Amino acid sequence: MGNRKSVETVWLGLTTSLIIGSFFFEGIGPTGPVTCTVNDICCKSLLRKHVIPALQQSPCVSSTIFMQDGAPPHVAHPLKRLLSMHFGNYRIISRRFPTNWLPRSPHLNPCDFWL
Repeated sequence: MGNRKSVETVWLGLTTSLIIGSFFFEGIGPTGPVTCTVNDICCKSLLRKHVIPALQQSPCVSSTIFMQDGAPPHVAHPLKRLLSMHFGNYRIISRRFPTNWLPRSPHLNPCDFWL
């Protein structure tokens, strides 16, 4: 096995009645899977292809509040437009939205606690 160091970048969504994911951000390199840099393009693709369709199949989609931290890929203009289109500006907690995620917030979010 060797001393191979593995770093995973994963996205997981939680609601009170649904778990969406987990989705790994990785590509295929010459020696197998490699972790990819998370950017606005792959975030938007993940939301469009997997997250939003999964939420649309849920009965609670109309009351879902989408919460994410203020990482730069999360607040890129194309991603903001996609989120606003599906959740409206007032059901999103994130930087650069009316309900702002506090910078360097010490509060735990569900992923900090459960994962």
